[in-house]
Amino acid sequence: MTEPRAQRRAPVVRAKFTLWQRTALVVAIIVAVVLVYLPATNSVFWIEHHLFGGNATGYHAVNILLQIANALLVWLLLSRLNIPGAWLAGLIFGIHPVHVASVAWVSELKNLLSMFFALLSILCFLELGEKQLRNSAAVYVSSLVFFALALLSKTQVVFLPVVLLLCAWWRDKKSPGRQTTPNPNLRRDIIRSWPFFLVAIVLGVVTIWFQNRGIGEEEIVIGSLPRRFVNAGMAIWWYAGHLFAPIRLMAIYPNWRFDSPNVLEWLPLIALLGILAGLWRWRNRGTRGAFFAIACFVVALLPVLGLIKMAYVRSGTLVADHFQYFADVSLLALFSAGVAYLWRQPECTIRIATAAIVTFLIGVMGTYAFSRTEVYQNEETLWQDNLSKNPDAWQAHIQMAQRRFKQERYAEAAYHAGRAAELKPELADIRNELGLAYCRQQRFDEGIAEYRKALQLKEAKPSTAKSASVATIRTNLANALTITAERLSQSAPTVPEEATRRYEEAIRQYESALELDPKQPAIHRNLGMLLVRLGRYDEAITHLRATLQIVPNEPIARQMLDAIEASRR
Repeated sequence: MTEPRAQRRAPVVRAKFTLWQRTALVVAIIVAVVLVYLPATNSVFWIEHHLFGGNATGYHAVNILLQIANALLVWLLLSRLNIPGAWLAGLIFGIHPVHVASVAWVSELKNLLSMFFALLSILCFLELGEKQLRNSAAVYVSSLVFFALALLSKTQVVFLPVVLLLCAWWRDKKSPGRQTTPNPNLRRDIIRSWPFFLVAIVLGVVTIWFQNRGIGEEEIVIGSLPRRFVNAGMAIWWYAGHLFAPIRLMAIYPNWRFDSPNVLEWLPLIALLGILAGLWRWRNRGTRGAFFAIACFVVALLPVLGLIKMAYVRSGTLVADHFQYFADVSLLALFSAGVAYLWRQPECTIRIATAAIVTFLIGVMGTYAFSRTEVYQNEETLWQDNLSKNPDAWQAHIQMAQRRFKQERYAEAAYHAGRAAELKPELADIRNELGLAYCRQQRFDEGIAEYRKALQLKEAKPSTAKSASVATIRTNLANALTITAERLSQSAPTVPEEATRRYEEAIRQYESALELDPKQPAIHRNLGMLLVRLGRYDEAITHLRATLQIVPNEPIARQMLDAIEASRR
């Protein structure tokens, strides 16, 4: 009797071992491919560029189609979870004004793609409970692959494994009353979720590494640990408020505080934790849905609450419309379920009032979303709108400065660059922009001063002291020194001492720039021109020839070199 029983058990044990072994192998392949192809995360932009070129219509069309798909998937997902009002939630998600930043801003394609793959991953994961063992492997792998694609699009979705478990917990809810034994389906889903956590951790760590590398030694203040928790609590309430009252939306919001928090600032976080605890305590008495919605909302926001350093905080604020794109689904589901509950009431007046209010709200949201979309027509409208609502947004000022500089409106460029420098004085690139604007207005001494400040800021940090941008600033400084020296020399019978000093410093700046960027033809050409002016022809020939080696048809270098050689015949 013992031997046959053992024989019957053996295949089962081997089958389970093989399933998990295969799962581990699948995860290993996914992680390896993800790590190898991580730099290719902009593949969709590459495809779009080849399809549409510089035509913005195509890019916007793709974003709109993805938003339509995401709204439909939200409807499908909520229906799968048996949440009333699923269609209404999908509709509101599709047209909500807060989501305009993710749809109308072409560069936020990553938000839309990540959401699209994340929703597919959740749907596949939920499908596992309805499949036989022999059919579940393909669905499981699909869910995992979709999650990996969502992460590659935007790693903010590292929260998804926790949401999967919350969805599984909600789907497997029992009838009201206390459960005396653990739910076997939920326990099975917990076991299934570990590869998702593994992939999330790996890509999360990689993203943090890239963020820190990109930030370099730029000082990004996020505050002490208590301040981070306080800000996180306030940010969650802020996002909930903007979801239900989307007013004065903008690309960059006013600065947040990052100093030590006072006692009252802890209240939002304490209130949030108290609400979650109360909803959990009474989950079997009608608060299960509210707990599910709020928990998903909080979990989806955790990666962007400033608990760890992220590059976006360099703007001075902690919040942004596109950060809440993923989280909004759960609260919209809660709202729509409430509307569905009112709609099911037998009183006709309640149903009429509900329909009227919801129709009015949808009309208002759609109208505001339409007007917000117009703001994103171009950079001019976007940053003008931002500065009208938040005049201290330094990023908006520098964007306007660069735009005005290209338009040759140098006085306005100097104004915006100057405001950006006041608001963000530690950034060298802003000083360089300001120096360029001053020099275009013939305010060379002010421009030279800004270039020197920019170099001081760059060279104060080892990570930026040897960068190509330092070569650019040194070249700009040398150009300004050369021009002012020529002006000093024009009306004098001999070269003034100050002009000589400036010429010599300009040569040193050009040479230092070439040490950092030796293949830059403009630096070789400008240095060659200066050396010709000073009569140092042998040195000039070296740099003029170097220019022509890099750019064979450079006209100024060719003309000067030919003139020198002709004079020596």
